[in-house]
Amino acid sequence: MAAYSRMDLHQALISASKSMIRVKDPITLLRLITRFIDRQIGATHVAVLLYDRDRESYVLIDSKGEAGQRIPIGYIRVKSQSPLIAYFRAGDGFREHKFHRTEALVYSELEHIRNFEIHVNRRERHAIAFTEIKQQMEMFRAAICVPSYYKNELVAVLILGDKLSGEKYLEDEINVFSTLANDVAMAVANAELIKGLKDSLEREHNLLIDTASALVSAIDARDRYTKGHSERVSHYTLVVATELIDKGIIPYDRNFLEGAQLSGLLHDIGKIGIKDHVLNKPATLTDEEFAVMKTHVEVGVNILKPIRGMKEIADGAKYHHERWDGKGYPYGLKGDEIPLLGRIVAVVDSYDTMITTRPYQKGRTPEDAFAELRRCANAQFDPVIVEVFHDAWQSGRITQRNYKNYAFSLRK
Repeated sequence: MAAYSRMDLHQALISASKSMIRVKDPITLLRLITRFIDRQIGATHVAVLLYDRDRESYVLIDSKGEAGQRIPIGYIRVKSQSPLIAYFRAGDGFREHKFHRTEALVYSELEHIRNFEIHVNRRERHAIAFTEIKQQMEMFRAAICVPSYYKNELVAVLILGDKLSGEKYLEDEINVFSTLANDVAMAVANAELIKGLKDSLEREHNLLIDTASALVSAIDARDRYTKGHSERVSHYTLVVATELIDKGIIPYDRNFLEGAQLSGLLHDIGKIGIKDHVLNKPATLTDEEFAVMKTHVEVGVNILKPIRGMKEIADGAKYHHERWDGKGYPYGLKGDEIPLLGRIVAVVDSYDTMITTRPYQKGRTPEDAFAELRRCANAQFDPVIVEVFHDAWQSGRITQRNYKNYAFSLRK
């Protein structure tokens, strides 16, 4: 490996620190760190122990270096009470120290420290602890162990083997590693926070989906002719929303995707307020009955209105009977005046209605249904939505149904 100066290493460290902030997964982050040190220093091996709260241990999650020198990943777990960890956490053998030890441990210095504890400080227990630390560092073949703290909590320990050049680590280099360790702790904490928020959002999303599904089941129990309709419309709505993003027609928006899924699922929620003799009539509705059926839009909006922070959820229920030419109901909106989710649900709802067999009509083939959608584009339907939905059907994406999860991860 080419020789480097302290300034080179410092500049590389600054660059690495900037990159670390953008990484959202703690494990991925620490793997980048070990790779960075391995490339910059040229050690026999570089590894990292990361604190696992569930196991109350420090787990070896990555190791880089020369073949035969790397520490096996997935098998090593170090308890918080172990000599090495206890030293950094001011644990057993070091409890008289109020604060943790922030300095790195250098293997070549341990024997001198042990002897100093025996002959000068007369602290036998400390001497024994340093002997145990030495044995543990030998197990890791560690030349240096660097602690990584966040708010006085030991987050991780960086382990470095000997330099391939055979040279000793300089004090400046060890200081750089300590600075890097501090940046690592901050970046890991940020990554864990982001991951925690993401997990929390996903749990909330799944809870909302389960609640919405329960409401839809109540409708299905009353409207035996449309069982499964809302789940299919939810899926189609999500597919179209994703296609619009992938084609660059609209920007990526996680909240919009979540709103699309729920809006499609709940678009007919207002039917829960329609009387059974109208809802389940096995024939075409009279004008008077149709007027009653049309009120499900207003009922649905009133049910969904209390859901805060996601106005889009109600759009499917509120606007899916509007028409592109302005002849729909309940507001007579025209073209782009109709919110996007309303336009999407209008298309996919009509498609599913056409392909579903009911007492008063036989279901059409998908080919016939799409021919009708395209015929009615620019009149009843948004032509862009029709074409995007048609493309998704041709590529087979509308048959790949997954109602529970819409790839909730942060895509950007």
